[in-house]
Amino acid sequence: MLDRDVNRGVIMKRTFSILLLAGVCLFPFAGQVQEHSPTLAISGGQLIDGYGGLPVQDAVVLVAGDRIAEVGNVDTVTIPDGVKTLDMNGMSILPGLWESHGHLFHIGEGDPADFPLKFKSEAKSIMAAVAKTSLFAGITTFRDTGGPITEQQALRADIEAGRLPGPRLFLASPILHQRNPDKPNIRRDYLVGSPEEAKQVTQDVIGLGVDQVKVYGFWDLHILKVIVDTAHKAGLGVDADVRHINAYRTAIEAGVDRMHHVFTADPLSDYKDDDLRLMVRGIKPVPTGPRANILRGPFIIPTIEMRNAYVRVFAFPEFTDHPRFRQQYSEEVYAHLRWSWSNPNAVPWGIGAPERIKVAKRKLKTFIEAGGREQIVAGTDAGSPFNVHSPLTREIQHYLEAGLTPMEVIQSATLRAAQLQGVEKDLGTVTEGKYADMVIVDGDPLQDITLLQHKIVLVIKGGEVYYPR
Repeated sequence: MLDRDVNRGVIMKRTFSILLLAGVCLFPFAGQVQEHSPTLAISGGQLIDGYGGLPVQDAVVLVAGDRIAEVGNVDTVTIPDGVKTLDMNGMSILPGLWESHGHLFHIGEGDPADFPLKFKSEAKSIMAAVAKTSLFAGITTFRDTGGPITEQQALRADIEAGRLPGPRLFLASPILHQRNPDKPNIRRDYLVGSPEEAKQVTQDVIGLGVDQVKVYGFWDLHILKVIVDTAHKAGLGVDADVRHINAYRTAIEAGVDRMHHVFTADPLSDYKDDDLRLMVRGIKPVPTGPRANILRGPFIIPTIEMRNAYVRVFAFPEFTDHPRFRQQYSEEVYAHLRWSWSNPNAVPWGIGAPERIKVAKRKLKTFIEAGGREQIVAGTDAGSPFNVHSPLTREIQHYLEAGLTPMEVIQSATLRAAQLQGVEKDLGTVTEGKYADMVIVDGDPLQDITLLQHKIVLVIKGGEVYYPR
């Protein structure tokens, strides 16, 4: 499991060098394998390690405890006698997938404002069901971008202790909004009205033990910049839900690290060339990539499926009758879910979805062509109306259609996501010394990315093997 300091991700980047000088070691380095004998061997098949190079054929991956001990092929790696061996010939080995924008306490209900209030007492059981569903879909790391922080942390403790199955969790809550006297705070989020308040509220949220700070909506630049600066001083990144091109500009100028809902939330207008250049390069571009050879602006989490979920339900309303929803949740939650889906046309954000999604996809394609391919990170707004868990593998198919290569599509849900969180030394690729998080796919997703939707045969998280069902 990730210890708490690793789970903080980017905090450690700024404090680690100081602690190292003081002789303090907080967690094992990637490449520094725990001193255990191999406990698991994955043999055969092709390895798509996440870095973007050619796959390794006849691969062998040795796991020791929760870390990867050795990576190679049948000619370079010897499997010790007696080690449990999984024969993966004819299949593909990939890094565990990331959901970089999801909500454990939303399940696709049609009334997302009321649902958390009505079922607060069932928060932990609902989130546990979503966590299990996500893990079995190949998601070994889940960024929850808004929910009840106390219940989230309790669930994470149960997952890390092995009491419940689920992905690694990185948490952001409560969400910060700029104070608006004309708009009631129905979400019970934190409100900010001045630079002084921005600093204090951000410090309060950081004190809750979050892994990133989340802001929403329109902001005055001088207030948002205080939030970003305060978070960065604490070693945390800032995520922004942005829903208009003017909000994009402000977020970039303030130094926000990750922008969500780009292309889907403001779908009725195109971008000017200057707007695209700003999103691709940012104000102060930072290095990324395996060799840090690309200077880029903020990471972009498109959440295309957030909008496309409406298109799918309009085309195939029968999906709401699927028996799995009754199996996943309590009778009361299930009944409420079905009630909230009774009139899809009345659910917010669905109006005009078929045409809006076309514009959103076109804008995503334009952004990629303008140079933004290294910035795309897979996130879906999982749990939003009709967007039931887990839509991740449908999301990445949109990126392929928009111009990413199959390898880049896989990286958007593996390496890039780990870079986004600042934990690429421990997660995101199948590399010696990193955590043993992998998915095994029956076939070659580089030839057919849809295999990730229905051909994941097993999931490995921290060396533990799970068989999806």
